[in-house]
Amino acid sequence: MLPFVLLALLEVGLRIASYGGETPLFEAPEVLRGDYLVPGQNVGRRYFPRERFPPSPPGDAFLAVKPAHSMRLFVMGESSAAGFPFPANGTFSRVLGDALSDILPSDTVEVVNLGMAATNSYTIADLADEVLEQKPDGILIYGGHNEYYGALGAGSTESLGSFPGFVRLYLNLQRFKTFLLMRNAVNATMAVMRGDAAANQSDSDASRMESVVRDQRITLGGETYRRGVRQYDSNLRSAIGKFRRAGVPVFVGSTPANLRDLRPFGSLRAPLDSSASAVFDSAKAGLARGDSVSASRQFALARDLDLVRFRAPSEFQPLLKRIVAETGAVYVPAAEAFSSVAAYGIPGNDLFLEHVHPNQRGYVILAKAYFDEIEKAGFLGRQSDIARLASWDEYARRMRLTDLDQRMAYHTVRTVTTRWPFVPLAAQLDYRGTYRPVNLLDSIAFAASRGAMPWATAKAMMGGTYTARGETDRAVAEYEGLIRDQPRIELAHRLAGRALLAANQPERARPFLETAFSLSPTGFTAYSLGVIAMQQRDPARGIPLLERALKLTPDMPPALYQLSLAYAVNRDVERARALALRLAQVEPRFPGLAEWLTTLGIVR
Repeated sequence: MLPFVLLALLEVGLRIASYGGETPLFEAPEVLRGDYLVPGQNVGRRYFPRERFPPSPPGDAFLAVKPAHSMRLFVMGESSAAGFPFPANGTFSRVLGDALSDILPSDTVEVVNLGMAATNSYTIADLADEVLEQKPDGILIYGGHNEYYGALGAGSTESLGSFPGFVRLYLNLQRFKTFLLMRNAVNATMAVMRGDAAANQSDSDASRMESVVRDQRITLGGETYRRGVRQYDSNLRSAIGKFRRAGVPVFVGSTPANLRDLRPFGSLRAPLDSSASAVFDSAKAGLARGDSVSASRQFALARDLDLVRFRAPSEFQPLLKRIVAETGAVYVPAAEAFSSVAAYGIPGNDLFLEHVHPNQRGYVILAKAYFDEIEKAGFLGRQSDIARLASWDEYARRMRLTDLDQRMAYHTVRTVTTRWPFVPLAAQLDYRGTYRPVNLLDSIAFAASRGAMPWATAKAMMGGTYTARGETDRAVAEYEGLIRDQPRIELAHRLAGRALLAANQPERARPFLETAFSLSPTGFTAYSLGVIAMQQRDPARGIPLLERALKLTPDMPPALYQLSLAYAVNRDVERARALALRLAQVEPRFPGLAEWLTTLGIVR
């Protein structure tokens, strides 16, 4: 009995000391006043305990108390689910959320993205119970490419063996601080035995692909290959089973990849006719002859023969169909959707940025694939108005991906594709250390892509630059991107309104300023809205706003002047004079004040 008591006391002590830090799946940011939850930014430490900057999900906020009339969906998966290499506005989940919000006007639609780079089905299974606590109406799963080299994957440096059930137990035990203490002690001992003084993994996304790979030669049908298949099967069944037993619909997508324009990363040297590279070259030749049917089969085979398995093998697709049929989930034909629109019916660089991550068009296709299956499911019992659905080109526009965002994505991709496995180890480049930006936009994008500047700061900086140049529409586009990402933060709305006021476009500015004022009233927004109202000859609205501006920012010279004018328009001459005199004390040289004092009959 005593050992259990001592363990319990140790656990309590470690929890009080917050040993190992906290890794909640969801947290309540103070800036959102506790009304909303967001995915925890440290949850990735569960799977990457030795990284200083582990991957984390996008910051999608959802109401802490679920509304009565709502549709709450959670997206689970890896980096493609998380929208890599784009900022959160580039995720397919936000495109899907826009479409569902349009056709479900009576419901609060929440699509919360839990995708994390370099994770796999182990993470999906591990998070299932915590996701259920948030009362989901549906689960969307998109993953499969990381089964071999993702966290704890079959061919990764962190693999824990051949039994997925044991690995899931290991992940569950990590919730106990005592287990974390034991794990860290074992890891430290092993590092000393290996002479590995620098046990920490690299924090860059570029080197992560190198550092996670233990087995660079996973042959088709070999033992490690079969372990990856069993892992995918077992973990998906575990996660889907939990959701389905709770009565939650699950939509699982097949995983398209770049087949046509990505040469296999690893290839056997002999026999030549069965090597991945030889089959790929044969597919290219067939396509050049116009035989796209044969080429399609060979491109898929070349992918399957690739020894370095950063792309899900063909076998996963029929396996997934069996899993969803046996568990009562819904199959989402995402791979089929990509093939249906790709050149020659074979996905390539027209839809992908490298091996598995879609471009902007690809992410819209992915969103539509899930939307179509949710529509077939009757929108989960909600009353819909499908006539309100916009075009998918319109939803692509609403992603608010500007030239700055696209350039950030470009640099992120180049950082990855100039390193192994895209190039031989001997030919690797230090892209971040050698690239020289060509202009201001490129410089800001490059800094943001390598983590030297937060994305929001980059957007605000570029918006300010455009405003100063008089490029108002481009400035507003940057601020609209910020608003799309964090609609409940006042600053971006205010900055957009300010840019439009500077361009003498008060009518366009007003909605932004009104939203900013409703989120967090400031003297500037109250003043600006008051002036707009007075310009529209609406003193009943303008005067209270100008009065509010002075309460929020006492002795604001422009507000004193405009409110004095407003009182005069409203025939309240005494108040007009009092404010004019107050302005004369605060800023006696305010433009137009001398003439206004004379008009009011005040001689100084």
